[in-house]
Amino acid sequence: MDTYLTYILCLLSGYLTGSILFAWVITKLVKGVDIRDLGNNNPGTYNTFRNVGRFWGILTGLLDSSKALIPMLLANHFFNLSTISLGLIGIGAIIGHGYPLFFNFKGGRAAGTLMGVYLFFIPDELLIAFVIIPLIVFSLIKKDYGFWTPLGIITFSAVSCLFFHHTMDVKIMVWAAGLVGLYFNRDFLSTRVKFYFDRLKKVT
Repeated sequence: MDTYLTYILCLLSGYLTGSILFAWVITKLVKGVDIRDLGNNNPGTYNTFRNVGRFWGILTGLLDSSKALIPMLLANHFFNLSTISLGLIGIGAIIGHGYPLFFNFKGGRAAGTLMGVYLFFIPDELLIAFVIIPLIVFSLIKKDYGFWTPLGIITFSAVSCLFFHHTMDVKIMVWAAGLVGLYFNRDFLSTRVKFYFDRLKKVT
């Protein structure tokens, strides 16, 4: 099969799986409402955790990660695709979560889906981040857990992978996926940065 056609098919297949908003499905089944009408309106793990229940929030996070991880695992096992092709499946899933076909293109920030990509490519770095970052956030920062924890885990994983023994293709796809994830968090991050900058100005 033509290489570029393979890339397109990988991106599209990832997009379709990513378009399934598990937070919406779970909240609809459990509470009969749209998760995008609750809390911070984000159809993701943290909003589900806070407004539907801890168990449902954790389940949402696992399912959101699986939207990228499982298709990548299956594609790698059955088709032995290149690193770039596998990465495009993950990136497609991230885009699908942010602009879901099945939900009028109104999606979430895709942190959980991005972690699924990282679990496939850089599991060691991600698992280390899952140990270190929560300890820092809960013991030192002690606020905005829904902001600092996923941001810290993703950032630590992406940066630390540069110092581990990975091929250049893996590092490129990790950072490409991270940048796509950053795009879907652009408004949220700018709001939080402005908030902390304003607080800093008041203190000084």
